[in-house]
Amino acid sequence: MSVSEIVHRIEQKRLWEQERKDFSDKKPVFAVGKYNRVPSAMLARFGLNLENDEFAAGSEIELLGSYPYEEYRASWHAAFQNVGDWPMRFAADYSFGADNALGDIRTNWELNRHHQFAVLAKSFCATCDRSYLDELSFLFEDWNTKNPFMWGPEWSSPMEESIRLINWLAAAAFLESSCIDEVKVLRDKMCSGAWVMAAHVRLHYSRFSSANNHTIIEAAGVAIAAALFGQRQWLREALHLIESEVVLQTHPDGVNKEQALHYELFIMEALCLVAHVLQASGDAFSEVLAGQIRSMARYARACYVGDGRFVEFGDDDEGIIFNLASHKPSYPEYVLSLASLEIGSNERLVEDICPCETIRWLYTNERLGAVGGLPLAELARIESFQDGGVTFLRGDGGRVVLAFDHGPLGFGALAAHGHADALSVQLFVDGESILIDPGTYVYNGNRAMRDLFRSTKMHNTVCIDGRDQSEMLGPFLWGRKAEVSDFELKEDDSSVVRLGAVHDGYAPTLVERTIEFGDSKVILTDEVVGLGVGSAISYLHVPLAGVKAKGSAVELALGSGAKASIETSAPIEAEPFQWSPRYGVLSEGTELAIPFSGALTTTITITRGEQ
Repeated sequence: MSVSEIVHRIEQKRLWEQERKDFSDKKPVFAVGKYNRVPSAMLARFGLNLENDEFAAGSEIELLGSYPYEEYRASWHAAFQNVGDWPMRFAADYSFGADNALGDIRTNWELNRHHQFAVLAKSFCATCDRSYLDELSFLFEDWNTKNPFMWGPEWSSPMEESIRLINWLAAAAFLESSCIDEVKVLRDKMCSGAWVMAAHVRLHYSRFSSANNHTIIEAAGVAIAAALFGQRQWLREALHLIESEVVLQTHPDGVNKEQALHYELFIMEALCLVAHVLQASGDAFSEVLAGQIRSMARYARACYVGDGRFVEFGDDDEGIIFNLASHKPSYPEYVLSLASLEIGSNERLVEDICPCETIRWLYTNERLGAVGGLPLAELARIESFQDGGVTFLRGDGGRVVLAFDHGPLGFGALAAHGHADALSVQLFVDGESILIDPGTYVYNGNRAMRDLFRSTKMHNTVCIDGRDQSEMLGPFLWGRKAEVSDFELKEDDSSVVRLGAVHDGYAPTLVERTIEFGDSKVILTDEVVGLGVGSAISYLHVPLAGVKAKGSAVELALGSGAKASIETSAPIEAEPFQWSPRYGVLSEGTELAIPFSGALTTTITITRGEQ
């Protein structure tokens, strides 16, 4: 840890202790007077399209882990995974990553981001149905009664504050046209609370080794508040921080250094929302940031494999900043739609330019028609992002897609959202997952499961002696990290693509993987070389339960009618395993373990009925 970071942490600790004293009276956030007089909010600058008439009114939102919203709608401190609530204490006194934590705080925070406030305000604005206003008023007052400023788990994360203030401002913007006195009071409280949250976040930006996507989301919330409240200094400061962090956290080829598509999309959503508010405010958006969005969008678009699915490596907690529907959209499609509509281009990045209701509340039909009429960005047979370390190969007219992870573990010293998955592959046929990434499942409250889903053996790569190729030190902390080198990629005259790389995660033993990719055939060759070679196992994971191996072969029947055959040069051991298709959700699949010594060849062949 650098001297500068040590000084910063000491200063932050002092600030927290001062805030413990300043806010000991436990007032609701909208009643806090510490941050000067609240300016008038120019809510039209949020850029809502209040002419939209294609919507679904609602009063619920989708929680993580399939927990029923109606049961938890006012259970602001619920532990979710266990009976009971998080205790009420000063915000800086929680330790959510402790082994004895009550539950997964990320699950709790989803409820407290207040997407439901924006959904209810939208529904009241669009229908004039008093029941939506009554529900919003009840939830708002109840939340503020039970969550005084800086007391309780909902105030422990500046990023959560930032997302919350964006939703409060959106709700206020929907309520602006109402002349009902109680609506005006509610709207003013929301604006006052958003002002206090933005002022507070400015003092607690995530910095140094803790600076990752959180810093950008925090600054995005401040930028949006600054634009609506007319705070030019705040806006300049936030935009400067966003620009410097986005450049720092993104590889030159557009891959986010967290090595997780979800967090790339999370940052892109934040940037697009800031761009949208700036445009509605009459301010210019940085061309540097616009260029970053284009670069990041190119990578996100390359992750598309068909049937609405995208390749994902690393963590995915399903976080979203702004959602005006009662259910979650396809996040990649939503964000790529935002990027297409915000940055300006001669092509669109997603098939349906309006994949969810939120888009219609942000853009006019004219804008949607203009961008929706642009040609769709094409996907190339070979798309290799060598700075970020991800390569996509497409065969059979794009119906077969292989993704290869040959990048670093993650961003910075923490590599917080990376998995120990160097040289892992994923395979898709007709948009259907064949070889899968295990997903994320959980962040906190269950250390064993957090570690399991990041482990090497849960990914489609080689594991030696049951050890992970990189060293886990905490739920979001890594020690020794595997490094990938010697990446090669070439295509021969027969249109067979050959690529490969080496990693040193088991040094002095090296693991090398080479791949031959044809239209309907994939050949993986794994080799372990060096001193002290241990027991090597190549793992493959399929999303289907009950798959049986016959010696060194496995047959898979796919939903499209195609078949996938897996043949290896050593016997296959098939065992049940659990993977996580969504955060907090488990599903049954089959793990194929192939023990080998020296080298192993695995051939995967795709056949169709006409063949």
